[in-house]
Amino acid sequence: MIRLLAAAEGLRHEDVSEARCLVLSTGELKERVLKRLRTEAEGVVKLCSGLVKVPSENPPGDMTEMAGFIRDWLAEQGLRAEAHEPKKGAINLIVRVGDAEEPCLALGGHMDVVPAGDRERWSVDPYSGEVRDGRVWGRGATDMKGGLACLMFALAAIAREVEHLPGTLLLAITPDEETGGQHGARWLVEQGLLHGDACLMAEPSTIHASVVAEKGICWLRLRAPGRPAHGSLPMLGENAIEKAARAMEVLKGLEELEVKVPEELAAVVESSRELFRLLAPSLAEELGLPPEKAAGIARALDHITVNFGIIKGGTKVNMVPEACELDVDVRVPPGFRPEDVLAWVKSKLAEASLGDVSCEVVHSSEPNYTPPSSRIFGLLRANAREIAGLDVRPIIITGGTDARFLRWRGVPTIHYGPGVLHKAHAYDEFVEVRDLKVATLVLAGTMLDFILDRQVQP
Repeated sequence: MIRLLAAAEGLRHEDVSEARCLVLSTGELKERVLKRLRTEAEGVVKLCSGLVKVPSENPPGDMTEMAGFIRDWLAEQGLRAEAHEPKKGAINLIVRVGDAEEPCLALGGHMDVVPAGDRERWSVDPYSGEVRDGRVWGRGATDMKGGLACLMFALAAIAREVEHLPGTLLLAITPDEETGGQHGARWLVEQGLLHGDACLMAEPSTIHASVVAEKGICWLRLRAPGRPAHGSLPMLGENAIEKAARAMEVLKGLEELEVKVPEELAAVVESSRELFRLLAPSLAEELGLPPEKAAGIARALDHITVNFGIIKGGTKVNMVPEACELDVDVRVPPGFRPEDVLAWVKSKLAEASLGDVSCEVVHSSEPNYTPPSSRIFGLLRANAREIAGLDVRPIIITGGTDARFLRWRGVPTIHYGPGVLHKAHAYDEFVEVRDLKVATLVLAGTMLDFILDRQVQP
């Protein structure tokens, strides 16, 4: 840290006494930023509410209005956002703060949300951004306009308080995380516009946890052939739907496989299990589930899951169906791969005398993770403890995020953001006001410590 700060101020490395003064001023600098954020804490709540009020459903995915709102807010803070639009309406915004190319900490958030669904099932207008009972309500409050507001507000405070930052904070705000990120994070990474020595994203993780790993995706399409016949004489035909049903039984066998996760993730899986066990009773009550169903989340963390999403078959009720197509969502923990899934399914179909049922991968994504020993996680954990008295645990999640595009390029990437996972995409979505304020402080502290070269023990 001494060498970096001395270089940033044009001092000689040998001038140790003066450099030590700078180390002290670094702490004071961080405190100034945190003090500003505490004083102006209601601002992040207002920003989150404002983001929720602008509909940005995907599909259809046109982010023009949302991107305009964000650019205007950033401009009011003295920040300029570059716009990149690889596809009409798919607008990416890039914001840079700092005076040097390195070190570079990438920051990431998405502006799109899933559709609100049946408005009658909401107790509030999903685009009201209503602040009530200590919560901001509306579509996207948890996933992830709350986290995006935290990143934007923290970055603006740093830009106002820090005259010269010896590195770069690079914020990427993307348009299509909810539909795969092909024109957002993936495109930015491929174009070299999103990069860094590490990346901090603000997807909902709760303020007590940080997502360091996620399962992979393997979407399969099975086609079962049959032979048509009259519905009154089914024995003369071959029923493709029945054959697909037998194939479904085969695929459920994937869930019984024991997957050995990488050794450095074993503690992460156990930590995640503990968290979800604690959440299970409240989940069961809130969602009206039997306790064993809610407890099943813990098992899903390191086991394969299978969801039969779409089935198409048959022509008329009085005909034996000659074809049936089945789309299956398979989620894969680290230690297994999508190609392993395909090979296993084909082998087991053949063993079950279903070799004529074809199977192909229509979309896949490798499981990915950042070791909890990484510096970026260590800094986040230290700031959560020092600023908010929180012991942040590293966890794995079952879904996929934009983090994978950076992890595939070797960039250590973690999530830390307000909101609970079961409220993402749900009716009456909300984020806690308290969590917005805490997450903003922790994120800001982590950003500064990374750029100012703070070292922590793993």
